[in-house]
Amino acid sequence: MKYEVIRSCIISGSGQKVGNHIDIEDKTIAENLMAIGRIVPVAEAVVLEDRSVAVTASSPKPKTRAKKK
Repeated sequence: MKYEVIRSCIISGSGQKVGNHIDIEDKTIAENLMAIGRIVPVAEAVVLEDRSVAVTASSPKPKTRAKKK
């Protein structure tokens, strides 16, 4: 599972800086580091879908209000 380092620490013998995304296979190490506030789980990236409707050139422009004087 992927985790993000929120405080600098040494994980499996290598130094990790804040903001690094790492993959930890050992659950006990990951649970211990989360318990002391060193790492947090990274949410999977959400794929956004483009749901916009295609506007044709022949469609009329929207009406706008006149500005107050």
